[in-house]
Amino acid sequence: MEIKKMPAAAMLLLAGLLLTGCHKSSPQQKAPAPGLSAGANDDQARTNTVSRDLGAVMLTNHYETCVQLGAGKDCVLTPKIIDRHNVQITLAVESKTATGKTHDLSITQIVARTGKPLEVAVGNFNLSLTPKLAAE
Repeated sequence: MEIKKMPAAAMLLLAGLLLTGCHKSSPQQKAPAPGLSAGANDDQARTNTVSRDLGAVMLTNHYETCVQLGAGKDCVLTPKIIDRHNVQITLAVESKTATGKTHDLSITQIVARTGKPLEVAVGNFNLSLTPKLAAE
């Protein structure tokens, strides 16, 4: 049995085809925005997200502050002072039925600096606010 030598040019051509054929680029996937589920359709989830600027919100340690977001939805903020500069805030966005029963409820908890603006995602809302603490 006789083995013939392949010309160098043909070998280079085959090697080049093999190398270029092995590179397959996968489509780039965007990471989900904070507060959105990873399984949700990105375009649909973005259109359902509502941004609200609450501005400066005056908070009192351990007392709830309710901010109306519209469309029957409220955001309840409950602060807990950690130290002179930091506060833990529990944010609950809820909607109620006409009879007053809770329909949807989304809760998140953050640690923030007093007097410094922040952004947080809660449910379908992206909220921006500046927490200010009232003197007790």
